[in-house]
Amino acid sequence: MFDKETLFPGLLAAVALVVVLQTRSRLQQDLQDMRWRLTIHALTVRDTFGNPVQLDTFAGHVMLIVNIASRCGLTLSQYNGLRYLLEEYEDQGLRILNFPCNQFGGQMPESDGQEMLDHLRREGANIGHLFAKIDVKGAQADPLYKLLTRHQHDIEWNFVKFLVDRKGNIHKRYGAELEPVALTDDIELLLGR
Repeated sequence: MFDKETLFPGLLAAVALVVVLQTRSRLQQDLQDMRWRLTIHALTVRDTFGNPVQLDTFAGHVMLIVNIASRCGLTLSQYNGLRYLLEEYEDQGLRILNFPCNQFGGQMPESDGQEMLDHLRREGANIGHLFAKIDVKGAQADPLYKLLTRHQHDIEWNFVKFLVDRKGNIHKRYGAELEPVALTDDIELLLGR
């Protein structure tokens, strides 16, 4: 049958193979877990002029992240609500991050840069930080929105809001039609931490 000279190396090879396969499996799982342990602060986005902005510059602040549109039936009330929140809570550490999106009925036709800024000025929409137009759902969704929606469904419409704590962790998601003023209790809770 088997002699000692072939049995021992064969057993060693089998043990080594099992160890390699188990280690590979654990490493793949660890890598997957690490990808989703990212906080918002680990990401980089682009401002409306295309310049990179590392979201860790917002560390220590509570963030409200919103996908905005200029020609949506919700635009006026949402802009007014976002402006109110910024005026009320910016000094306490709230930052509103606005991401224009044209995926819902082409309701954000303005181009990035000056055209986008001019639109917001015309509307009197001092609503916080303005970033480049992005996709918020589907295969081409920005990595930020892939992270925001990893445990939830795709973004359903304009003005879906995400509240993020001072450490970059997602606190809560709010639907498109919810008025920004309805977030005050949650914002105050996170600002108080």
